[in-house]
Amino acid sequence: MLLQPKFYTQQSNQSNAVASESDTRQYISAIIDLNKATTEELETLPGIGPSKARAIIEYREKMPFTKPEDIMNVPGIGQKTYEKMKDRIKVEGKETNTQIVTANVGNANIAVGTSNVQSGKININTADSETLQELPNIGPAKAKAIIDYRNQNGGFKSIDEIKNVKGIGDKTFEQLKDLICID
Repeated sequence: MLLQPKFYTQQSNQSNAVASESDTRQYISAIIDLNKATTEELETLPGIGPSKARAIIEYREKMPFTKPEDIMNVPGIGQKTYEKMKDRIKVEGKETNTQIVTANVGNANIAVGTSNVQSGKININTADSETLQELPNIGPAKAKAIIDYRNQNGGFKSIDEIKNVKGIGDKTFEQLKDLICID
């Protein structure tokens, strides 16, 4: 076998060029935290362009995401888009920092995570649908109506404002008022 110095030198220089090029590249993490991602990072998600990336950021400024599924509350992002991106998004801290607080509702004790709770009360500005359904007389439809109302109005300014949600009147409010908060 003969060694060809010219070939060896070219090959060696090419591998050095590749190594130095890869040292300067910055790659975006495969999994993106919805509450921390930049516009550019969000645009790497399937189905997300500049306008939807801005919509995600505007949404999270009003109300931080509590779970990945919350992205479907952003206008223009539905189930199909969520399915395409669900393996690439996360909401950090929910699993590791959740503490259980028990709220006494009538004869039942309800366990809720502190991310949606203040002094044993459920925060109606940040609670997800499942947490809202833990409240008396709040099923999936009313939980969705609460979330839709807060998204359309930039959150609740007072707990009394929940009476503006279709299906929640004075009687239901009386059952809820000691169990909910807004911050």
